[in-house]
Amino acid sequence: DIEPKLFAQVLSPEQARSVREIMSTVTEEAGGTGGAVRSALSGTGITAGGKTGTAEKDHIPVYDEATGERKFKLKTRKDNDGNLVEYKEYEFRNRTDGWFISIAPLENPQVSIAVVVEDIGQRFGGSTAAPVAAQLILKARDLGLLGERYKPVKVAAPSKKKKKA
Repeated sequence: DIEPKLFAQVLSPEQARSVREIMSTVTEEAGGTGGAVRSALSGTGITAGGKTGTAEKDHIPVYDEATGERKFKLKTRKDNDGNLVEYKEYEFRNRTDGWFISIAPLENPQVSIAVVVEDIGQRFGGSTAAPVAAQLILKARDLGLLGERYKPVKVAAPSKKKKKA
């Protein structure tokens, strides 16, 4: 492992505190669009901050699922000499992606996570990408990446006592 190294101080401590506070409103306040994170982390003592979003992407090429080739329709048109010529008109579609960026734990961030879920239809980043980020935060906790304070408590297995005959 390579130890972290500071290359540049991008934000002042006051600015960083303001960003964390703003990000906390998304996950920690009632009605925040990242409420799924708060629910998933409930009872762990971990607070996270985040930002949800959706991105609409236009003019995405369409591919044939069986062949992997781009889909097209054969059409005809007249060339400059008046002759009919065939050409390919490629198919395109629009797509909406959901995303969520997150930091945890909020008071002393140890991980930053970005999740993008492609092609979410009419849903939003808070209901598609945020739950994935919450599970990643829990995995980071299990791996000890959030610090000693958040390590899960291991419960000892009950001992098996021998019965007397």
